[in-house]
Order: sequence, then structure tokens, then C-alpha cells
Amino acid sequence: MILIYAFSNQWGTNISRRTLSDLQKNLKNDNILFQVIYFHPRQLFQKYISHNPYELIIGLGDLYGNFNKIRIETQAKNTYNNQSIYPFSPIYIDLSLPNIDNYDSEFFAISSQMGTYNCNWLAYSTQLYLDQHHLSTKHLFLHLPKKANASVLADQIQALFEQNQMLQSNNE
Repeated sequence: MILIYAFSNQWGTNISRRTLSDLQKNLKNDNILFQVIYFHPRQLFQKYISHNPYELIIGLGDLYGNFNKIRIETQAKNTYNNQSIYPFSPIYIDLSLPNIDNYDSEFFAISSQMGTYNCNWLAYSTQLYLDQHHLSTKHLFLHLPKKANASVLADQIQALFEQNQMLQSNNE
């Protein structure tokens, strides 16, 4: 099973929510669970990530600032609004990325600047959980440029998935 989630504003008009909707239309696969986060990500973590086995968890979040590429995040930081998420845990934690051998550098960039708000909280909490439970789940987080076209982003993300065979289940 694969989980793809996105953060949403109250109107569902932000880029990660619109891109998730387009991915959901494009990716017809019973092995994929699509979820939207409207508030703090703790509820999604407890309901969908903690105690649920996935082969792959993919997060989509809005990238603030004037960026034009999708950022493939490589690590999260133990910080949320200038406070520790989990005291006595590592400051930085590397995401257990799937193999990404093929990506179009015109549309994607590698980054280790997750930020310190909801995207980072969920990525850090998820990866810490995966590490502590010795799970083989792969974990990918994509920050999306907020001024981009959602359908173009969905097409590029789908191409990334297909070129790297990310959506193929181990059971297939």
C-alpha cells in the first residue's frame, strides 16, 4: 500500500491540495491511499501512519518563497516553531528515500531545507517512527512551488514515479 498526502488550506485552493487532486485523477491504482491534511498533521500521523504498514509514503507541501522547481527533500529537522518536536531525538534525520535515479532537473531540485512548520513536523515524525520500528517503508516529501500549475506539477510527479518505478507494489 502507498500513502500520498497533501496539506490543504481551508478552501482547498493551495498548490499541494490541487496537485493531489490531479494526481488522484491520473493515478488509477487501488494500491494508493490519497489523504488531505486540513489542520495540524498529528491526526493524520496517528490515524494513517502510526501502526499502518506502507511500502511508500509520499508527502506534498507548499513551498514558500520564489522557487520554480519541485524540491525533493532529503532530511527533516527536530524543530517545530523553534521548539523541539521530540526532545532527546536527533536534530536532523535523513528521509528513507526510494531510489530516484531518474528525474528531470528542469522541474526538480534536491533539497535539505524542509522548514520548521507542518511539513517538517510530519516528515520528521514519520521518519522517526519508521526508524524506531525498523520499517522498510520508503519516504518521499515534495515541496511544490506555490505559483505553478497544478496539472503540470501532477504530470511531472507522475513521470518521476513512473521513471523510477515507485508505484509498483512489491506484491505485483
